[in-house]
Amino acid sequence: MARTSTNNKKSSPTFSRGLSSLCSIAALAIFFLMMLYLSVNSLIGTVDMNMDNSMLENVEYHWDNFVLGLFSVAIAILVIFICRRLLAKVNLFITVGVSVALVLLIGCIWVSSSLSAPTHDSLIVSRAAYHLSIGDPSYLEADYFKRFPFQLGYVLFSEIFIRLLGTADNFLAIEYVNVVFLAISYFSLLMMTRKLFKNDSVVKVLALLIPFCLQPILFCTFTYGNIPGLAFACLSLWQFCEIREGWRGWIHAVICALCLGISVSIKKNFTIVLAAIIIIGLIRLISSRRLCDLVCLILCVASVFGVSLAVTAHYEARTDIEFGDGIPMVSWLAMGLNESAIAPGWYNGQYTVTNFHSHDMDPDSAADASIEVIRERLKLFSDDPQYASDFFAKKITSQWNEPTYQSLWTNQVRGRYGDMGKLATYALIDGEAKVKSFMDGYVELIFVLAALAAIFLIKKRDVEHALLPTVVLGGFFYHALFEAKSQYAICYLVLMLPLAAYAIDELYLKISTLLTLRMHSFSTKNKKSTRGNS
Repeated sequence: MARTSTNNKKSSPTFSRGLSSLCSIAALAIFFLMMLYLSVNSLIGTVDMNMDNSMLENVEYHWDNFVLGLFSVAIAILVIFICRRLLAKVNLFITVGVSVALVLLIGCIWVSSSLSAPTHDSLIVSRAAYHLSIGDPSYLEADYFKRFPFQLGYVLFSEIFIRLLGTADNFLAIEYVNVVFLAISYFSLLMMTRKLFKNDSVVKVLALLIPFCLQPILFCTFTYGNIPGLAFACLSLWQFCEIREGWRGWIHAVICALCLGISVSIKKNFTIVLAAIIIIGLIRLISSRRLCDLVCLILCVASVFGVSLAVTAHYEARTDIEFGDGIPMVSWLAMGLNESAIAPGWYNGQYTVTNFHSHDMDPDSAADASIEVIRERLKLFSDDPQYASDFFAKKITSQWNEPTYQSLWTNQVRGRYGDMGKLATYALIDGEAKVKSFMDGYVELIFVLAALAAIFLIKKRDVEHALLPTVVLGGFFYHALFEAKSQYAICYLVLMLPLAAYAIDELYLKISTLLTLRMHSFSTKNKKSTRGNS
């Protein structure tokens, strides 16, 4: 009996390490296939988002020159190699500081140049926040918040900053707040990258890539939950990676859970981050058997549900309004599986708002109707596989292969607080084609590098290296099924940047090693040849 017990103790660490390695390899292999698909797709074609549509959003598919695209990626990698070499002797925190400062500077210049004002949904939630800040809860009485009670988290976020900044019914200040939170996102990723890869060169390459990622910077004028939600999600991911033995591990676990709860409350899409943390956390728990890891997972789940419930309860207490559950989740799935005037799976209110109101705003009845629509669509996909393939190919392409991710479009179609400055005029009108071309090349580069990162990381078999790929995979599959919109891909582009930086650094080291070996081999042959001649 004693021998059996000893064998179990010895085999358990081996089993846990094997499980961790297997899960890491599986996640990274799937991620590689996804990124390979997106890379090829982006190199052979581009989706253009423009305003040639009565619904404002318009998606057009164009073919690209594959060879030229591949050549551009190669040139970009070569330029980064040179910059990496130049940054080798620069202090890490100077590099990080300059990178984050540039994001703040470019973002603030862009906001002041665009002078974009919120419209539609962003205007509704912003106005509700402003009126709440002056003691007027009437804006919450509208059916909008009974349809979309998940917006209350962003309403509270905006109300807090409107009160702090003392702004009137002008939301330009919130756009500057977005810039600050984008900078927080990047700082968190830089620190997380240092922890994950334990290589300052990777962090420096990431710092180099960040200021050229224009999409999220230009998107800061959109007063919605995307950017602040991303910031808290990045903070949560960073703190999750910092958890270790000792009292500091408990602090990181609490911060991780709290930030994740705030992130999901502000933008429900970041529930995907919770799913990734649970998956990686459970695998890590089996290996580490740390109580702190278990508590972190419990706190994350409790925080995500607790913060959202607390926000709703807060506004129900202030307004005496019961917001209910809103439009059921399956209705968004029904919409995501149907056609739209924009592109497959994009917004079509028939399956969400119209369906909800036609069933007297009863979530259960609306859900039953949506489930029936889903059954019909799945039967159609089953009966016509070619149609299903075309539907999902176009849907995925329309989201991930639209390189601006609506960062230009959202500045073009909204109101203004004044006349645009020269920078915004160039980016949105005169130089729009050139800006789109630059963004297209940047996205191609990141996709290709992220695919390479998956190959390099598979060999390491470290489950924590699969954390960011798991989040991106979750976003990919979620939006392949639910509502499509290219702006949703912005946060996943940001989360790919550390992987792209790691791929650059690994590629640089491998090429340098290969060249060194070749030169050494050539030198050895020359010496032998010289000796033979003498």
